[in-house]
Amino acid sequence: MRAAHRAFPGPEGEVATWRRALVGGTSAWLLSRLLVTTVAVATQWGATGSLLGGKPFVDLLSRWDSSHFAAIARDGYAPDSTDVAFFPGYPMIARAVASVLALWSADPVPVALAAVAAVGGVVATVLTWRVVEVGSGVRAAEVATALFVFGPYAVFLHASYAESCFAAAALGAWYAATRERWLAAGLLSALAGTVRPNGLFLLAALGVLYVVRRRAAGRRIVAWPAVGLATGVLGWTGYTTYLWALTGRWDAWTRAQEFGWGRRTQAPWDTFRDTLQNVLHHRLLSARPQFLLDVVFAALLVAAVVYFLVRRSWAEAVFVGLTAVSLMTSSTYVSLARNTLPLFPVWAALGSASTRHTTGRRVALVVLVVGVALCVANTHQFTLGRWAD
Repeated sequence: MRAAHRAFPGPEGEVATWRRALVGGTSAWLLSRLLVTTVAVATQWGATGSLLGGKPFVDLLSRWDSSHFAAIARDGYAPDSTDVAFFPGYPMIARAVASVLALWSADPVPVALAAVAAVGGVVATVLTWRVVEVGSGVRAAEVATALFVFGPYAVFLHASYAESCFAAAALGAWYAATRERWLAAGLLSALAGTVRPNGLFLLAALGVLYVVRRRAAGRRIVAWPAVGLATGVLGWTGYTTYLWALTGRWDAWTRAQEFGWGRRTQAPWDTFRDTLQNVLHHRLLSARPQFLLDVVFAALLVAAVVYFLVRRSWAEAVFVGLTAVSLMTSSTYVSLARNTLPLFPVWAALGSASTRHTTGRRVALVVLVVGVALCVANTHQFTLGRWAD
Protein backbone atom coordinates (compact mmCIF):
# COMPACT_ATOMS: atom_id res chain seq x y z
CA MET A 1 0.00 0.00 0.00
CA ARG A 2 1.71 3.13 -1.22
CA ALA A 3 -0.73 5.82 -0.20
CA ALA A 4 1.99 7.63 1.70
CA HIS A 5 3.89 8.37 -1.52
CA ARG A 6 1.07 9.60 -3.77
CA ALA A 7 -0.19 13.10 -4.34
CA PHE A 8 -3.71 13.68 -3.09
CA PRO A 9 -6.43 15.05 -5.39
CA GLY A 10 -7.62 18.64 -5.32
CA PRO A 11 -10.94 19.69 -3.76
CA GLU A 12 -13.09 18.52 -6.69
CA GLY A 13 -11.20 15.23 -6.95
CA GLU A 14 -11.50 14.83 -3.19
CA VAL A 15 -15.28 15.03 -3.35
CA ALA A 16 -15.37 12.60 -6.26
CA THR A 17 -13.19 10.00 -4.52
CA TRP A 18 -15.20 10.25 -1.31
CA ARG A 19 -18.43 9.85 -3.30
CA ARG A 20 -17.06 6.72 -4.99
CA ALA A 21 -15.90 5.38 -1.63
CA LEU A 22 -19.29 5.99 -0.02
CA VAL A 23 -21.28 4.44 -2.85
CA GLY A 24 -18.85 1.62 -3.62
CA GLY A 25 -18.05 0.78 -0.02
CA THR A 26 -21.64 0.86 1.19
CA SER A 27 -22.81 -1.22 -1.77
CA ALA A 28 -20.11 -3.81 -1.13
CA TRP A 29 -21.00 -4.01 2.56
CA LEU A 30 -24.70 -4.45 1.72
CA LEU A 31 -23.92 -7.29 -0.71
CA SER A 32 -21.76 -8.94 1.93
CA ARG A 33 -24.51 -8.51 4.51
CA LEU A 34 -27.00 -10.04 2.09
CA LEU A 35 -24.77 -13.08 1.55
CA VAL A 36 -24.08 -13.62 5.26
CA THR A 37 -27.71 -13.11 6.28
CA THR A 38 -28.98 -15.43 3.54
CA VAL A 39 -26.59 -18.18 4.61
CA ALA A 40 -27.47 -17.68 8.29
CA VAL A 41 -31.22 -17.76 7.66
CA ALA A 42 -30.91 -20.83 5.41
CA THR A 43 -28.82 -22.51 8.09
CA GLN A 44 -31.41 -21.82 10.77
CA TRP A 45 -34.19 -23.05 8.50
CA GLY A 46 -32.36 -26.29 7.82
CA ALA A 47 -31.53 -26.84 11.48
CA THR A 48 -34.78 -25.78 13.15
CA GLY A 49 -37.44 -25.42 10.46
CA SER A 50 -37.69 -21.74 11.39
CA LEU A 51 -36.07 -18.82 9.54
CA LEU A 52 -34.67 -17.32 12.74
CA GLY A 53 -34.62 -20.38 14.99
CA GLY A 54 -37.26 -18.84 17.24
CA LYS A 55 -35.01 -15.88 18.13
CA PRO A 56 -35.10 -12.16 17.29
CA PHE A 57 -33.37 -11.14 14.05
CA VAL A 58 -30.63 -9.27 15.96
CA ASP A 59 -29.61 -12.54 17.61
CA LEU A 60 -29.11 -14.30 14.29
CA LEU A 61 -25.39 -13.47 14.35
CA SER A 62 -24.94 -13.27 18.10
CA ARG A 63 -22.83 -16.17 19.37
CA TRP A 64 -19.82 -16.96 21.57
CA ASP A 65 -18.07 -13.69 22.51
CA SER A 66 -21.27 -11.74 21.84
CA SER A 67 -22.60 -12.82 25.24
CA HIS A 68 -19.57 -11.30 26.96
CA PHE A 69 -20.01 -8.01 25.10
CA ALA A 70 -23.70 -7.99 26.04
CA ALA A 71 -22.89 -8.56 29.72
CA ILE A 72 -20.37 -5.70 29.69
CA ALA A 73 -22.81 -3.39 27.91
CA ARG A 74 -25.49 -4.16 30.52
CA ASP A 75 -23.51 -4.34 33.75
CA GLY A 76 -19.97 -3.13 33.13
CA TYR A 77 -17.01 -5.03 34.58
CA ALA A 78 -16.84 -7.00 37.81
CA PRO A 79 -13.41 -7.26 39.50
CA ASP A 80 -13.46 -11.06 39.58
CA SER A 81 -14.90 -11.60 36.09
CA THR A 82 -12.92 -12.85 33.07
CA ASP A 83 -14.96 -10.39 31.01
CA VAL A 84 -12.13 -7.90 31.60
CA ALA A 85 -10.35 -9.80 28.82
CA PHE A 86 -12.65 -7.92 26.41
CA PHE A 87 -11.70 -4.29 25.78
CA PRO A 88 -14.44 -1.74 26.51
CA GLY A 89 -14.68 0.33 23.33
CA TYR A 90 -17.28 -1.71 21.47
CA PRO A 91 -19.58 -2.66 24.38
CA MET A 92 -19.43 0.82 25.91
CA ILE A 93 -20.45 2.47 22.64
CA ALA A 94 -23.26 -0.08 22.44
CA ARG A 95 -24.21 0.75 26.02
CA ALA A 96 -24.58 4.43 25.09
CA VAL A 97 -26.71 3.52 22.07
CA ALA A 98 -28.79 1.15 24.21
CA SER A 99 -29.55 3.96 26.66
CA VAL A 100 -31.28 5.77 23.80
CA LEU A 101 -32.98 2.68 22.39
CA ALA A 102 -34.33 1.90 25.88
CA LEU A 103 -37.01 4.52 25.20
CA TRP A 104 -38.57 2.11 22.69
CA SER A 105 -37.18 -1.34 23.53
CA ALA A 106 -37.41 -3.49 26.66
CA ASP A 107 -34.11 -5.20 25.78
CA PRO A 108 -32.06 -2.70 23.78
CA VAL A 109 -28.56 -4.17 24.27
CA PRO A 110 -28.68 -6.84 21.51
CA VAL A 111 -30.05 -4.27 19.07
CA ALA A 112 -27.37 -1.77 20.07
CA LEU A 113 -24.55 -4.30 19.69
CA ALA A 114 -25.80 -5.28 16.23
CA ALA A 115 -26.28 -1.65 15.18
CA VAL A 116 -22.84 -0.52 16.35
CA ALA A 117 -21.19 -3.48 14.62
CA ALA A 118 -23.10 -2.67 11.42
CA VAL A 119 -22.09 0.99 11.46
CA GLY A 120 -18.50 -0.02 12.14
CA GLY A 121 -18.63 -2.42 9.21
CA VAL A 122 -19.93 0.23 6.81
CA VAL A 123 -17.34 2.78 7.94
CA ALA A 124 -14.53 0.24 7.67
CA THR A 125 -15.59 -0.77 4.17
CA VAL A 126 -15.89 2.81 2.95
CA LEU A 127 -12.48 3.66 4.39
CA THR A 128 -10.95 0.55 2.82
CA TRP A 129 -12.12 1.80 -0.58
CA ARG A 130 -10.94 5.35 0.15
CA VAL A 131 -7.48 4.43 1.42
CA VAL A 132 -6.79 2.04 -1.44
CA GLU A 133 -8.15 4.32 -4.17
CA VAL A 134 -5.99 7.22 -3.04
CA GLY A 135 -2.94 4.96 -2.96
CA SER A 136 -3.48 2.68 -5.95
CA GLY A 137 -6.51 3.75 -7.99
CA VAL A 138 -10.17 2.87 -8.42
CA ARG A 139 -9.66 -0.64 -9.78
CA ALA A 140 -7.44 -1.60 -6.86
CA ALA A 141 -10.02 -0.15 -4.46
CA GLU A 142 -12.76 -2.28 -5.99
CA VAL A 143 -10.70 -5.46 -5.65
CA ALA A 144 -9.44 -4.74 -2.12
CA THR A 145 -12.92 -3.86 -0.90
CA ALA A 146 -14.39 -7.04 -2.39
CA LEU A 147 -11.68 -9.15 -0.75
CA PHE A 148 -12.38 -7.46 2.58
CA VAL A 149 -16.17 -7.84 2.66
CA PHE A 150 -16.21 -11.34 1.10
CA GLY A 151 -13.18 -12.65 2.97
CA PRO A 152 -13.04 -15.99 4.81
CA TYR A 153 -14.10 -14.48 8.14
CA ALA A 154 -16.34 -11.68 6.86
CA VAL A 155 -19.14 -13.04 9.06
CA PHE A 156 -17.39 -11.23 11.92
CA LEU A 157 -17.81 -7.98 10.01
CA HIS A 158 -21.56 -8.40 10.63
CA ALA A 159 -21.75 -10.37 13.87
CA SER A 160 -22.01 -8.71 17.28
CA TYR A 161 -18.24 -8.70 17.62
CA ALA A 162 -15.63 -5.95 17.93
CA GLU A 163 -13.82 -6.60 14.63
CA SER A 164 -15.75 -4.08 12.53
CA CYS A 165 -15.31 -1.25 15.05
CA PHE A 166 -11.59 -1.93 15.36
CA ALA A 167 -11.18 -1.99 11.58
CA ALA A 168 -13.07 1.30 11.24
CA ALA A 169 -10.94 3.09 13.84
CA ALA A 170 -7.69 1.59 12.52
CA LEU A 171 -8.44 2.54 8.91
CA GLY A 172 -9.43 6.02 10.01
CA ALA A 173 -6.14 6.41 11.87
CA TRP A 174 -4.17 5.14 8.87
CA TYR A 175 -5.95 7.49 6.47
CA ALA A 176 -5.35 10.46 8.78
CA ALA A 177 -1.66 9.54 8.97
CA THR A 178 -1.33 9.43 5.18
CA ARG A 179 -2.74 12.97 5.18
CA GLU A 180 -0.22 13.92 7.89
CA ARG A 181 -2.95 14.73 10.35
CA TRP A 182 -1.01 13.20 13.18
CA LEU A 183 -3.21 14.30 16.07
CA ALA A 184 -6.27 12.80 14.38
CA ALA A 185 -4.26 9.65 13.64
CA GLY A 186 -3.25 9.43 17.28
CA LEU A 187 -6.76 9.93 18.62
CA LEU A 188 -8.25 7.38 16.23
CA SER A 189 -5.48 4.98 17.15
CA ALA A 190 -6.39 5.52 20.81
CA LEU A 191 -10.00 4.71 19.94
CA ALA A 192 -8.83 1.51 18.23
CA GLY A 193 -6.84 0.76 21.38
CA THR A 194 -10.02 0.83 23.46
CA VAL A 195 -11.60 -1.76 21.16
CA ARG A 196 -8.82 -4.33 20.84
CA PRO A 197 -5.27 -4.67 22.21
CA ASN A 198 -4.07 -4.74 18.59
CA GLY A 199 -4.33 -0.96 18.78
CA LEU A 200 -0.78 -0.98 20.14
CA PHE A 201 0.44 -2.71 16.98
CA LEU A 202 -1.39 -0.13 14.89
CA LEU A 203 0.24 2.68 16.85
CA ALA A 204 3.70 1.17 16.34
CA ALA A 205 3.04 0.98 12.59
CA LEU A 206 1.86 4.58 12.53
CA GLY A 207 5.03 5.56 14.36
CA VAL A 208 7.08 3.94 11.61
CA LEU A 209 4.98 5.69 8.97
CA TYR A 210 5.57 8.99 10.75
CA VAL A 211 9.35 8.53 10.77
CA VAL A 212 9.44 7.44 7.11
CA ARG A 213 7.39 10.41 5.95
CA ARG A 214 9.24 12.97 8.06
CA ARG A 215 12.62 11.72 6.87
CA ALA A 216 11.49 11.69 3.24
CA ALA A 217 10.36 15.31 3.58
CA GLY A 218 13.57 16.36 5.36
CA ARG A 219 11.69 17.36 8.50
CA ARG A 220 12.65 16.90 12.12
CA ILE A 221 11.32 13.71 13.66
CA VAL A 222 11.17 15.12 17.18
CA ALA A 223 8.46 17.72 16.66
CA TRP A 224 4.96 18.62 17.83
CA PRO A 225 3.20 16.27 15.37
CA ALA A 226 4.89 13.39 17.19
CA VAL A 227 3.13 14.46 20.37
CA GLY A 228 -0.20 14.33 18.58
CA LEU A 229 0.50 10.82 17.32
CA ALA A 230 1.62 9.74 20.80
CA THR A 231 -1.93 10.27 22.07
CA GLY A 232 -2.59 6.89 20.48
CA VAL A 233 -1.25 5.20 23.58
CA LEU A 234 -4.12 6.58 25.68
CA GLY A 235 -6.57 3.87 24.69
CA TRP A 236 -4.54 0.93 25.91
CA THR A 237 -3.06 2.71 28.93
CA GLY A 238 -6.46 4.08 29.91
CA TYR A 239 -8.03 0.63 30.03
CA THR A 240 -5.01 -0.87 31.81
CA THR A 241 -5.17 1.88 34.43
CA TYR A 242 -8.90 1.33 34.85
CA LEU A 243 -8.33 -2.39 35.44
CA TRP A 244 -5.67 -1.59 38.02
CA ALA A 245 -8.14 0.67 39.85
CA LEU A 246 -10.84 -2.02 39.59
CA THR A 247 -8.79 -5.09 40.53
CA GLY A 248 -5.61 -3.77 42.10
CA ARG A 249 -3.52 -5.57 39.48
CA TRP A 250 -1.65 -4.20 36.46
CA ASP A 251 -1.77 -7.64 34.84
CA ALA A 252 -5.55 -8.07 35.19
CA TRP A 253 -6.04 -8.39 31.43
CA THR A 254 -3.39 -11.07 30.90
CA ARG A 255 -4.65 -12.98 33.95
CA ALA A 256 -8.20 -12.93 32.57
CA GLN A 257 -6.89 -14.24 29.25
CA GLU A 258 -5.10 -17.08 31.01
CA PHE A 259 -7.82 -18.08 33.47
CA GLY A 260 -10.71 -17.63 31.04
CA TRP A 261 -9.25 -18.98 27.83
CA GLY A 262 -5.92 -20.57 28.72
CA ARG A 263 -3.99 -17.94 26.78
CA ARG A 264 -0.40 -17.36 27.80
CA THR A 265 2.79 -16.29 26.06
CA GLN A 266 5.17 -19.08 25.10
CA ALA A 267 7.81 -19.97 22.52
CA PRO A 268 6.49 -20.04 18.93
CA TRP A 269 7.52 -23.66 18.41
CA ASP A 270 5.51 -24.67 21.48
CA THR A 271 2.51 -22.75 20.12
CA PHE A 272 2.86 -24.52 16.77
CA ARG A 273 3.07 -27.92 18.49
CA ASP A 274 0.03 -27.24 20.68
CA THR A 275 -1.95 -26.02 17.69
CA LEU A 276 -1.20 -29.22 15.78
CA GLN A 277 -2.43 -31.19 18.78
CA ASN A 278 -5.73 -29.32 18.52
CA VAL A 279 -5.91 -30.04 14.80
CA LEU A 280 -5.69 -33.74 15.57
CA HIS A 281 -7.32 -34.17 18.96
CA HIS A 282 -9.53 -31.21 19.96
CA ARG A 283 -12.62 -32.43 21.82
CA LEU A 284 -14.88 -30.43 19.45
CA LEU A 285 -14.82 -31.92 15.98
CA SER A 286 -15.89 -28.58 14.49
CA ALA A 287 -12.78 -26.95 15.99
CA ARG A 288 -10.27 -29.23 14.29
CA PRO A 289 -10.61 -27.81 10.75
CA GLN A 290 -10.57 -24.29 12.20
CA PHE A 291 -7.24 -24.93 13.90
CA LEU A 292 -5.95 -26.29 10.58
CA LEU A 293 -7.06 -23.04 8.95
CA ASP A 294 -5.26 -21.14 11.71
CA VAL A 295 -2.04 -22.94 10.72
CA VAL A 296 -2.58 -22.08 7.05
CA PHE A 297 -3.32 -18.44 7.85
CA ALA A 298 -0.23 -18.25 10.08
CA ALA A 299 1.88 -19.27 7.09
CA LEU A 300 0.10 -16.69 4.94
CA LEU A 301 0.76 -13.97 7.54
CA VAL A 302 4.47 -14.79 7.50
CA ALA A 303 4.42 -14.60 3.70
CA ALA A 304 2.67 -11.23 3.87
CA VAL A 305 5.30 -9.83 6.25
CA VAL A 306 8.07 -11.01 3.93
CA TYR A 307 6.26 -9.40 0.98
CA PHE A 308 6.00 -6.05 2.77
CA LEU A 309 9.65 -6.17 3.82
CA VAL A 310 10.79 -6.91 0.27
CA ARG A 311 8.73 -3.98 -1.01
CA ARG A 312 10.08 -1.79 1.80
CA SER A 313 6.56 -1.13 3.08
CA TRP A 314 7.86 -0.78 6.62
CA ALA A 315 4.71 0.41 8.38
CA GLU A 316 2.59 -2.35 6.85
CA ALA A 317 5.22 -4.93 7.79
CA VAL A 318 5.17 -3.72 11.40
CA PHE A 319 1.38 -3.82 11.73
CA VAL A 320 1.00 -7.27 10.20
CA GLY A 321 4.23 -8.58 11.75
CA LEU A 322 3.45 -7.59 15.34
CA THR A 323 -0.04 -9.04 14.99
CA ALA A 324 1.43 -12.30 13.69
CA VAL A 325 4.04 -12.50 16.47
CA SER A 326 1.46 -11.93 19.20
CA LEU A 327 -0.84 -14.62 17.81
CA MET A 328 1.93 -17.13 17.08
CA THR A 329 3.39 -16.91 20.58
CA SER A 330 0.10 -17.46 22.41
CA SER A 331 -0.96 -20.81 23.83
CA THR A 332 -2.30 -21.88 20.41
CA TYR A 333 -3.19 -20.21 17.11
CA VAL A 334 -6.82 -19.97 18.22
CA SER A 335 -8.58 -17.03 16.48
CA LEU A 336 -5.49 -16.28 14.40
CA ALA A 337 -7.38 -16.65 11.12
CA ARG A 338 -10.23 -14.42 12.34
CA ASN A 339 -7.73 -11.74 13.31
CA THR A 340 -6.68 -11.36 9.68
CA LEU A 341 -10.01 -9.67 8.91
CA PRO A 342 -8.95 -6.15 10.05
CA LEU A 343 -5.42 -6.45 8.60
CA PHE A 344 -6.28 -4.03 5.80
CA PRO A 345 -2.71 -3.72 4.43
CA VAL A 346 -3.05 -7.28 3.14
CA TRP A 347 -6.29 -6.53 1.24
CA ALA A 348 -4.80 -3.29 -0.06
CA ALA A 349 -1.67 -5.06 -1.30
CA LEU A 350 -3.73 -7.70 -3.10
CA GLY A 351 -5.88 -5.01 -4.69
CA SER A 352 -2.84 -3.05 -5.82
CA ALA A 353 -1.12 -6.15 -7.22
CA SER A 354 -4.23 -7.04 -9.21
CA THR A 355 -3.79 -3.84 -11.24
CA ARG A 356 -0.10 -4.29 -11.96
CA HIS A 357 0.27 -7.74 -13.50
CA THR A 358 -1.54 -10.90 -14.55
CA THR A 359 -0.22 -12.92 -11.61
CA GLY A 360 -1.65 -10.36 -9.20
CA ARG A 361 -5.06 -10.59 -10.88
CA ARG A 362 -5.02 -14.37 -10.71
CA VAL A 363 -4.00 -14.40 -7.07
CA ALA A 364 -6.73 -11.89 -6.20
CA LEU A 365 -9.32 -14.00 -8.04
CA VAL A 366 -8.26 -17.16 -6.20
CA VAL A 367 -8.34 -15.35 -2.87
CA LEU A 368 -11.83 -14.02 -3.63
CA VAL A 369 -13.24 -17.42 -4.66
CA VAL A 370 -11.72 -19.21 -1.67
CA GLY A 371 -12.78 -16.34 0.57
CA VAL A 372 -16.43 -16.55 -0.46
CA ALA A 373 -16.44 -20.32 0.01
CA LEU A 374 -14.94 -20.06 3.49
CA CYS A 375 -17.22 -17.14 4.35
CA VAL A 376 -20.24 -19.30 3.58
CA ALA A 377 -18.84 -22.24 5.57
CA ASN A 378 -17.87 -20.10 8.56
CA THR A 379 -21.22 -18.31 8.57
CA HIS A 380 -22.94 -21.70 8.61
CA GLN A 381 -20.79 -22.88 11.52
CA PHE A 382 -21.14 -19.64 13.46
CA THR A 383 -24.94 -19.54 13.06
CA LEU A 384 -25.20 -23.04 14.52
CA GLY A 385 -23.01 -22.07 17.46
CA ARG A 386 -20.19 -24.30 16.30
CA TRP A 387 -16.52 -23.37 16.31
CA ALA A 388 -15.81 -20.67 13.72
CA ASP A 389 -12.50 -19.37 15.11
